Amino acid sequence: MFFPRLPTLGLLFAAAFMTQPASATVNAVAAESSYASMIETLGGDHVEVISLLDSPEVNPHAFRADPQIARDLHQADLVVLNGLGFDGWMEPLLESTDSEDRRVVRASEAGSHLVMADENPHLFYSPRIMLATASRVASALEAIDPDNAEDYRDNLASFQQELAPIYAAVQALIADYPNLSVTATVPVYSYMIDLLGYQDRFHDIQFASMGNHQPSARQVATFTQALESRAVDLLIYNQQVHNRLTESQVGTAEKAGLPVVGVSAIPLHGENYAEWQIRQLEAIHTALDDAKGSAERG
Repeated sequence: MFFPRLPTLGLLFAAAFMTQPASATVNAVAAESSYASMIETLGGDHVEVISLLDSPEVNPHAFRADPQIARDLHQADLVVLNGLGFDGWMEPLLESTDSEDRRVVRASEAGSHLVMADENPHLFYSPRIMLATASRVASALEAIDPDNAEDYRDNLASFQQELAPIYAAVQALIADYPNLSVTATVPVYSYMIDLLGYQDRFHDIQFASMGNHQPSARQVATFTQALESRAVDLLIYNQQVHNRLTESQVGTAEKAGLPVVGVSAIPLHGENYAEWQIRQLEAIHTALDDAKGSAERG
């Protein structure tokens, strides 16, 4: 996993101690907008949430921290991050802005029993891991702000209910298109592919391409041939990755008549987590419908 170069931690640490006005709310920082959406649902009006990585146009592997982030982390009562190296830039920042009372929740620890054997870091695509993380976040909020503990428990139940339509969209897709063979340019969607029960093929090139690494010529040739021969039913690509290889893979699949769907590693800041998941599942459903219709007409 690639870890981006950070600004000098000493400077960030010093900047973190600049005095700021006191706030009556719980101050929370989420490394990614998927977790920010969760915290907003759990915390309601009691929590002020800052999302650090909050645009699907930003490649998390190229993210750069700044002194303002260090200040936000030092002043935070709660920090939620993904872990497993996806947001590896967070760990040095947490160390350099140590706070005795700050609570830190890592999705990789909350949902450790659900992490894939290959330690795929895109945990936010698993509703089960998100719910496990939400449970730990709600507990942290209760400990930080016990006066509103009942609200946090109620909001956790609401978050759980928000996830139900995701499973409904999954079931609708399985009902119409069971037992598909799927691949991707990078393994961003693997947890959802697993939930769908689809065969996720060509892991080697997916992981080789992750973090802007370069797969071997043999891997690229094998993958290209599979797309050209339609050895899979669907190609998923990461909209946040912009390079020649991804563009070539998408172009090859489209030329072969394969359904192609772009997904993002995180939702746009302000977009509800469940709605983001459902929107992408529906995009896959639509792409498969269109391909089926073209085949029937052709």
